[in-house]
Amino acid sequence: RAFNNFRPQDPSRRILERLLYQWGKVRSFLSELRTHPVDLAHVKTSSGINFHQNALFSLSARRSGVPVLLQIHCGKFEAFYRGSGRVAKAWIRWHLAKATRVAVLSEVWRQRILRIVPNCMISVVPNGLAESELLSLRPDGSRAKAQILFMGTGNEELDREKGLEDLLLTLPRVMRNRPEAFWVLAGLGNPEKARETLRQECPRGAPGPERVSCSGIVTDEEKLRLFRQSTILVLPSYFENMPNVLLEAMAAGMGIVATDVGAVREMLQGGRGGNLIAPGDRVALEKALTEHLEDSSLARHQGEVNLKAVQSEYTMLVVQQRLEDIYREVAHWPKSSPSASSRQLSSEVTSRLLPSRTAPPLGAQS
Repeated sequence: RAFNNFRPQDPSRRILERLLYQWGKVRSFLSELRTHPVDLAHVKTSSGINFHQNALFSLSARRSGVPVLLQIHCGKFEAFYRGSGRVAKAWIRWHLAKATRVAVLSEVWRQRILRIVPNCMISVVPNGLAESELLSLRPDGSRAKAQILFMGTGNEELDREKGLEDLLLTLPRVMRNRPEAFWVLAGLGNPEKARETLRQECPRGAPGPERVSCSGIVTDEEKLRLFRQSTILVLPSYFENMPNVLLEAMAAGMGIVATDVGAVREMLQGGRGGNLIAPGDRVALEKALTEHLEDSSLARHQGEVNLKAVQSEYTMLVVQQRLEDIYREVAHWPKSSPSASSRQLSSEVTSRLLPSRTAPPLGAQS
């Protein structure tokens, strides 16, 4: 069962209204635990106020005698912890240490959390793609010779954190040397501002804006088409955890230029699947993009490495199996048989595999 405590942000809400809302949600959560007992609470969280809110659900479950799997999905968690005050840091460490198990998306994040709480029990559960997604992203022969893709977030501030400004200021220099390339900047929060930046940065008469497509949010179908047609994904982010856009590009067999943040190096097999650069290093960004455009075999080689990595390490079957193993260990459920382990994990499957007295886990989602 899912207990969803999410609601859209509204800066105009007063503090008292926010506190009363959260208190009401916690009471509802406790009531749910009493009326419909569960063996495990799976709480998903990120950073900032979201972590503090979900810490209350984690605490409520533990106080009710329910084991807690606390799953962190956030590329800014380490920065969030470092920027917190002494009391807040102690609160964060306490909740991480008290959780029955903490789940993170990658080994690099496991090490980072261990530096915060050395005695924390941590498991790695990566993001994954479903079989249908893998099939839809498979290259179909329509790939352009030199098309570079940047996927935005639909939010201008978040696009900046994804390195959009660095890319826009780097593009004119790359285009002067490699004018044949086509650039697609999709999903932008403010596409008109991006176009204006390019017009200002490109010298008069030089190849520029006409070789760059800037667009806002795209449909799922259009997004798939862009992945299949593009040869290189550029991801110059300042913060990442385990970006799904990178998984999708890997499944599409694309070459990669990305910053060495979060789990990116781990996903790209230590750099064999992409060119890794430091965040904010525009010189290195220009060099990596130029290297790709000068050697088309580089993207093909990286694409082969990435496709194999996704198929072996980042499928939903891998994710579900890891999650099921953690559920069984934390909730002290019986181990599954080999045949049962191959099934997809869901509440329905779980209820079939376990004794009738055992309830499926309750998830508190942010």
